[in-house]
Amino acid sequence: MTSILQTASKLFPWHLSQGFKVPQLLQQSSKTIIISATILAVTVPRIYRNYQTFLSYGPGGPPYNILGWFAVSVIFSPWGRETLSTEVYNVKIAGGETVSYLSDESVRVRKRDRRPEMGPHVAPQRQIDEFPSAEIKEKLNQNFYAVATRNQHLTRLAPSNLEFHADALFLTEGLLSTPAAQQMKGEIAHLHRWKDFSMHVTLAPADCKKVIEAGWGERNQLSGVQLPKALGGGKLISLPLEFLFIYAPRTEAEVAFVTEILVAGVKYMTESVEVR
Repeated sequence: MTSILQTASKLFPWHLSQGFKVPQLLQQSSKTIIISATILAVTVPRIYRNYQTFLSYGPGGPPYNILGWFAVSVIFSPWGRETLSTEVYNVKIAGGETVSYLSDESVRVRKRDRRPEMGPHVAPQRQIDEFPSAEIKEKLNQNFYAVATRNQHLTRLAPSNLEFHADALFLTEGLLSTPAAQQMKGEIAHLHRWKDFSMHVTLAPADCKKVIEAGWGERNQLSGVQLPKALGGGKLISLPLEFLFIYAPRTEAEVAFVTEILVAGVKYMTESVEVR
């Protein structure tokens, strides 16, 4: 036995001098493995559910795959801002941007009882509950195209610059653009037809305030944010504060109100009173 210990002392002098601590090292390693396994067990399912939520929106602006999910969840997410305060519009209104195209009475009557739950990603911006029926979706779709048809002297239809998978309402060629219209490259509004039938539209600051306070919409998380070109692959990504997400209507009366909001957006972006 003595010879065995002498041989071991030559092979492992440090461990023996420290009281042979290999079992302690193994114990520490075991704790590290258990902690790591616990973290993975908690985070991996959450990441998977988050990715499935992203896919549930359907195609939108970002690539409809894991690369698009990674971009909006990791790269763009830190740039997101809150979406419901109206102080930014109070500042603009106090500065003289007082024009409104939505009547106070119309907004008061249509005040929404609750907001839908929103997806967690900065893009594509979607609600994840309170989806309208097929009949309501079709009615809103018809109204969207009807507004475009009635206002061909001011607007045109073309694929959205932001969604890529949806028709959008644009300023007609040659129409003098407002600053907001220039920032949006002429895009006034688009419907999210894949699933929820919500809408994005750019409104006057006073109307943004009315819509948000009535529970009918919110800003995009990137509204008012100018991202570095490096994040957009050399492309400037910039949305005005007036770029709002409008919740999907649930009844025919709500379809009529959302259509009023769309028309208000056309009036603001065209600066025209000839909107039909």
